[in-house]
Amino acid sequence: MFTRFAAAMLGIVVATAPLAAQQKTVTGRVTRDGNVPLSGVTVTVRGTSTLARTSGTGTYSIQVTVGQTLQYRLIGYVPVERQVGTANVIDVNLEKSAANLDAMVVTALGQTTLKRAIGSAQQTVVGAEIAQTGRENFINALAGRVAGVDVTSSSGVPGSSSSITIRGVSSISGSNQPLMIVDGLPLDNKTLNTGVLASDAPGSATAFSNRGVDFTNRAADINPEDIETLVVLKGPEAAALYGIDAANGAIVITTKRGVPGTGGFEYSNWVRMDATRSQPEVQRQYGPTSQTGETLGSFQYFGAPYAADTRFYDNVNGFFRQAVSQQHTLTFSGATPDNRINYRISGNLNRNLGVIPNSELGRINLTGASQAHVNKYLKADLSVLYSQANNNQPEKGTNGPLLGLLLWPQTDQASDFLSPAGTRRRITTLAQNSETDNPYFSINRNSIKSSNVRVYPNIGLTVTPFKWGYLKTNIGVDNYTNSNLIVRHPESAVGFSNNGILDNAVDVTRNINTQTLFNVNKRDLGRNITISGLVGHALSDSKSTVNAESGRNFLDPNFVSINNTDVLTRFARTSISQRRLVSAFGQAQLGYNDYLFVTVTGRNDWTSTIPIERNSFFYPSIQSSFILSDAVPSIGKYMTAKLRGSYAEVGKDARPYAYRPSLESKTTTGGGYGYGFTGPNLGLKPEFAKSYETGFDVSFADGRINLDATYYR
Repeated sequence: MFTRFAAAMLGIVVATAPLAAQQKTVTGRVTRDGNVPLSGVTVTVRGTSTLARTSGTGTYSIQVTVGQTLQYRLIGYVPVERQVGTANVIDVNLEKSAANLDAMVVTALGQTTLKRAIGSAQQTVVGAEIAQTGRENFINALAGRVAGVDVTSSSGVPGSSSSITIRGVSSISGSNQPLMIVDGLPLDNKTLNTGVLASDAPGSATAFSNRGVDFTNRAADINPEDIETLVVLKGPEAAALYGIDAANGAIVITTKRGVPGTGGFEYSNWVRMDATRSQPEVQRQYGPTSQTGETLGSFQYFGAPYAADTRFYDNVNGFFRQAVSQQHTLTFSGATPDNRINYRISGNLNRNLGVIPNSELGRINLTGASQAHVNKYLKADLSVLYSQANNNQPEKGTNGPLLGLLLWPQTDQASDFLSPAGTRRRITTLAQNSETDNPYFSINRNSIKSSNVRVYPNIGLTVTPFKWGYLKTNIGVDNYTNSNLIVRHPESAVGFSNNGILDNAVDVTRNINTQTLFNVNKRDLGRNITISGLVGHALSDSKSTVNAESGRNFLDPNFVSINNTDVLTRFARTSISQRRLVSAFGQAQLGYNDYLFVTVTGRNDWTSTIPIERNSFFYPSIQSSFILSDAVPSIGKYMTAKLRGSYAEVGKDARPYAYRPSLESKTTTGGGYGYGFTGPNLGLKPEFAKSYETGFDVSFADGRINLDATYYR
């Protein structure tokens, strides 16, 4: 008996030994364009949950069995498969998917699908391309990279706000900015409105002084080095599932995650020097005159010619500086030995100087991300963004230094802006508010300083109870505190009438976002027909509180403090804005023979900014794509061709408190509240944006020649 048992066990050991011997570790490197490493490429074993991601050098390591197939995928590139044989090293080169219909792309709600199934226009930008631009605000890096996207920066000063629109303006009174999505949840891209400043209160005599004030748009808190991919969904058709806030399109950002395999450090940096490319020409032939005939009164044009021995100063060229900016990024990433938990921690230090003296942006970013495969049914995802920024800007427009620089006489040394007594040096006998500020005085005595601290945790759980579907939920809390100090010196042109103006404003914003969706994977219905879909629910609760104070009549002209202002001129106000949005949505996609696809979506929103009788509204969308080159093989011999079309409706709500009476601060002595001049609109209805789109994508010569065309209205 014992002999038979021992023989049986020996047979099992001998039989399983060859199988165990086939388990091995495969390593390799993934590149593009021959030898450029690709980071973040997902390497999976087909039919299993085993996966790895490439490091910053493009390398990977994964446990696999001989005979299995490795799949290499990265958004924006053509997927590649390799069967595992006897080789222990498998290197792969990925090609960009400019027109490849089998490339993976990101759609609404972070879903990935093949490009052939998309019936609306969208464009993917790889994070590495954004980081290479060296822009501190990633929105500026999109200029000229995405068709139909218009990026406008308020100035070239570090920390200046940037506006982005997709396919032009769609609303007169509302926002035209696209929705920002980071790792599945909305990101606040607000720019602080000067209307919340205490000096800008209704009826205030100092509101005019804010014309040259600018604040950073808050999407600039994202570190470009942390972006894996960025997808621009153009128009309501592509973003219908995101609802109200995506009526102007959406920008979907996926951040970098940990790399399975041995952990390691990566360090990268760049240094950039900025200088003015061109400067306005100034004439040195004719001098100034004045209305009274004396140059002390004022400076006017059409004066007498300068004397031959007149000394001139190069004020324009001497004012601007060569600005050196630099960024340093240190990243640590890796995974546990069984690759069930991966992690990535990144620290970024950015110091950006402007060509205008005293203009500077300093920013620190700390990000952490981890994914844990608890078991085959449950996956957890955690990411945290921390950002701290300090910004110093000059005022802009008529209050800024550039106008004074151009108007300043070439016969006077502009850099000598103080008198021996330390006060503003004058060159005319005009009133101080009538003489344009010396540019050096402007940047040294007038200032806009802001600091921002932001924390955004995002927690996600994915449950896969069935092979044909999964449940995914995310919750994130976007918190930031934005502090601003604006000073108009008593001796400056903008501050003279009030003997100085000081503004303090602290904006505390909290946005809670949750999203839950159940996804049904693609299923075969027979007769070459497939179906997939999802249903979901979302909640957005936003609150912003701005505490602002202002004061005038400085006691000491050079001491910056609210306590340095006349107590009778001080004014404080609090502005509160709240909004809640509850949504339910669904999507279904039918496919036929892998060359005809029809996708239908629907969403219903309940918003707090519309009267309750009309605050629920539904809007649908439909899109279709037809792969002509697959349906007609004779065409496919010469080109790859896709026809697409879509229709969508997207609702828009109103600003908070537009339909209910609300109190606002008044500039009465000692403060006070009252109703605004414009009454509430009790009959307010939601605004709808309708969009039609049709187009085609054609590729010739194995993707070397591509043509995309879209007609929309």
